[in-house]
Amino acid sequence: EDQAKIRTLDMEIHYGFRAASEAEFNDLPEEEQLTRQIKIIEGLRDKFYCTGSTLEVYRQGWFPEKDCRKQECHEPVVHTVGGFSPQMFAVSYVNKAIVDGAEGGDVA
Repeated sequence: EDQAKIRTLDMEIHYGFRAASEAEFNDLPEEEQLTRQIKIIEGLRDKFYCTGSTLEVYRQGWFPEKDCRKQECHEPVVHTVGGFSPQMFAVSYVNKAIVDGAEGGDVA
């Protein structure tokens, strides 16, 4: 399996972004595209531990009273109840086999 060959994974996530490599899914409604994207990220939990993200840093730098004073800003495609948008952030993972000690030692 390809995921077994990965030691660490550092990536930036952009929910709602329509990548050229995902063109076959462009006809899906936005909600279905987001659900698909979220399921892919959640699926990484099967083989990887999340080691960190920029979510808290981004949340600390979020000031809606300054950034959107007149409350006329667009509604982000993904947001929390309070309005914070985790639409774009970086996240890091490490292969569980490395942390837990791979029995086969196949992790490169």
